[in-house]
Amino acid sequence: MRIAVISDTHDVLRPDVVSLAGTTDAVIHAGDISSPVILNRLKHALGEDVPLYVVRGNTDKEWATSLPETLSFTLEGVNFFVIHNRKQLDSKTFDASVLDDRQIIIFGHSHQFFMEEKDGRLWLNPGACGRRRFHLGLSMAILQIEDGKWHVEKIELEAAKKLSVLAADNDSSHAAAYAKRSSGDLSSGELLGLISSILSHMERGQTVSKIARDLTLDEHFVEQICRIYVTHPGVSAGGILDKLEVNRRTGSM
Repeated sequence: MRIAVISDTHDVLRPDVVSLAGTTDAVIHAGDISSPVILNRLKHALGEDVPLYVVRGNTDKEWATSLPETLSFTLEGVNFFVIHNRKQLDSKTFDASVLDDRQIIIFGHSHQFFMEEKDGRLWLNPGACGRRRFHLGLSMAILQIEDGKWHVEKIELEAAKKLSVLAADNDSSHAAAYAKRSSGDLSSGELLGLISSILSHMERGQTVSKIARDLTLDEHFVEQICRIYVTHPGVSAGGILDKLEVNRRTGSM
């Protein structure tokens, strides 16, 4: 069984995260989602066949009151416990006995990847996979479970680095350069997730420059996406992807 473990998306759902999560049998999110839009988009991307386990983080406010602060469940015969901030386990009000039979403990909050096996128990923080914090990198984890044993793979997310080079591209048509380059670097699913991210930010009233800055994208490319969305009422992210591909083939971008 393959499980995607993510945390601290902080209102940003990166296309590479969506793409990797879509290859797994279950997804665990250790909190600090920051927006119901992100949670809904993740659920939609995964579909009904991939279960999503989510706890509430400290930045998840009124909208997230229905989300639990902790979760206990079993997958492939292995007992899990999920909490956003590991320090909460040291609280006088926390009943430590709930951890007695838990074999894997998932947490987030620090934005730093951490993995430790102690006394037959795995402690795992996948790091942050949304907004970059200070000098810290972006990461998630893929947890493989088979016959009661587990293996953790740290995934360092590079898509943001690939996309950021567009800002320094000397091609006068940044969008055309993006379309050409992305065909080798990003899958259609990743591009679709990227377009969905731009539309989500746009619908919250953010400017083109802020969207480009938050998602580490070339501003001209973001402007192209927003223009298509405005001039084609009701168009979906998939429709915009198709439009970009047509424009690329015809050289009209």
